[in-house]
Amino acid sequence: MPEMENMFFEFRYVKTSGNPFCISQDSAVVSDTECYASEYVKVVLKECGFAGKKMKIRLLVGMPERVKTVVGKAFSEDDEAYAIEIAQDDVILSAITEKGLIYAVSTLKQLIESGNVCEMLLFDYPDKKVRGYRVFIPGKENFDDFKRMVDLLVYYKYNAIMIEVGGAMEYKRHPEINTEWVEFCREVHQSPNEAKRIQKETYSWKKNSIHADNGGGSFITQTELRNLIAYCRERGLEVIPEVPTLSHCDYIVRAHRELNERCEDMYPDTYCPSNPKTYELVFDIIDEICDVFKPRYVNIGHDELYTLGKCPLCKGKDPVDLYVGDIVKISDYLKKKNVRTIIWSEKLLDNLYFPGPGDEMHGYGGTGDEAWDIPRLAECAGKVPKDVILLHWYWSLCSGDAERELLDMGYDMFFGNFQVLSLKDYRERSQNIPGGFVSNWGSFEEQYMQRNGQNFNVISTAYVFWSGAYDFDKSRDVMQKVKDELYARYKKSLGKSIIELTHTTDYFKPYTWFYDGIYIVPEDWLIGHHEVVYTDGTKADLPIIYGYNIRSSSETETSDSGSEEARTTSYIEVLGASYPEMKNGRMFYRTAYKNPYPEKIIKHIYVKPKNGIKIEARYDAVEGSGENV
Repeated sequence: MPEMENMFFEFRYVKTSGNPFCISQDSAVVSDTECYASEYVKVVLKECGFAGKKMKIRLLVGMPERVKTVVGKAFSEDDEAYAIEIAQDDVILSAITEKGLIYAVSTLKQLIESGNVCEMLLFDYPDKKVRGYRVFIPGKENFDDFKRMVDLLVYYKYNAIMIEVGGAMEYKRHPEINTEWVEFCREVHQSPNEAKRIQKETYSWKKNSIHADNGGGSFITQTELRNLIAYCRERGLEVIPEVPTLSHCDYIVRAHRELNERCEDMYPDTYCPSNPKTYELVFDIIDEICDVFKPRYVNIGHDELYTLGKCPLCKGKDPVDLYVGDIVKISDYLKKKNVRTIIWSEKLLDNLYFPGPGDEMHGYGGTGDEAWDIPRLAECAGKVPKDVILLHWYWSLCSGDAERELLDMGYDMFFGNFQVLSLKDYRERSQNIPGGFVSNWGSFEEQYMQRNGQNFNVISTAYVFWSGAYDFDKSRDVMQKVKDELYARYKKSLGKSIIELTHTTDYFKPYTWFYDGIYIVPEDWLIGHHEVVYTDGTKADLPIIYGYNIRSSSETETSDSGSEEARTTSYIEVLGASYPEMKNGRMFYRTAYKNPYPEKIIKHIYVKPKNGIKIEARYDAVEGSGENV
């Protein structure tokens, strides 16, 4: 019985026999239902099939009794469970629901790509019911990037996507929102540091997380957004709109400054919850968003609140009443539409406060920064309606006891902004939490997806959310699996002819997140190139991009603080376009490039650093032309 080599996921049950073989792209597909999975499997055969064995691939909704009998104790009636049976000339993909069939096809694709197709019975179902990804609306020029990201979610068997709307969707009732949103984003994108200046250096009070990447700094039409939503839903993803309210409301109060909670703020982000006109506008916005999304859930935000009780109508009122009252008004409105409310919930945590000079308690703002101007809101816990779902993104900044207090009150909770390999007591703390959302606060363009750790977080979380055995003691093994997976995906994306090499540098540049209006300036990161010289005199330059396919030789795999398994963000940044390897105490970065002229013979490759930067390089191989370098 052959081993399941090179497979990323592990499975609840798998039994194989015989030798591996290839499935022909001319194999017949038969389905007992019209669903996306039947089209998906045809795409898989076209992309991955070879001149192999012609099979009859059947898709069945409903789990055959023979599968239940053979799988035995490992079997579950989970509504996302699926099975793959391969025997003689048949491949049978079966699932309890149509959604499960999509996971079966994704797994078949993984089997084909890894060379593990043989006679088998494979059965699996997820450990977590909520496996989601939180994103912005793409700009018009990034629709293809968005769809590639959705296809990545399908491949790794996610089932939900949360899309922040903000000012990035066309508002037919309030076009002034879109007009002001575009102008605001134009201001923020004047330089890569403008958002930081606004947030940290403009006022005595702090701000956090300007979402100027939403809509690519502009907005898309409702028709365009409906098409993207349909693309997601067809592929089995629950689509949840995020509608920032109370906080992160720059898109609202920039266009309607009369509703601003802090009158002197030229960059307002919070509306007045005491003004009835606020809700006339908010409900108009919600109406249009619900009409476009037709959702079952809406996330209404309420995170990172830095301003409350400041305007003439709110001054002197209890901040708890203001905060809870706003949630109640909006959740009651959504209930009338049969929509359930989600909020970001860090304000409800009781241990995230610090004392002021008197007896008053102040709250923390974004990721752990003290914000003296924020009132204590932990008393909102228990007063917020219990049918509101809590999206818990402070899991890394609070104890398990703090989140258990909210769970014991009867709230449903999902993890948010999830980076699963960083949660030390994952199995214990996730016991009563049915999953969560990885979050992307930036662009879908591939270099951003890699350097912001998005590809890493999506893939590692997929593994954990499907595994019934993962806990933190396995994080090192999962880290290695993800590292291998990312580099294999990258090399495959380059095509058949590649130039592979290993390089490193003594140059160092601090890690940067490309979020909140901070964007990549290519010339700031290009530290040189590899000059390829072909025998006929043709030359080609292969870019050496710091933070993308190379970092410093002094980097390590582990964090300077905390657990030995906690990886640095800078190490994760280069995973994909490079494969970091420690040798003799120094980090080297194996990387690959698409061969610009695969039909030509390479004579030499030279390293050409910029500005005297020292770069070491070793040229490993040219694949696809049969020539070693």
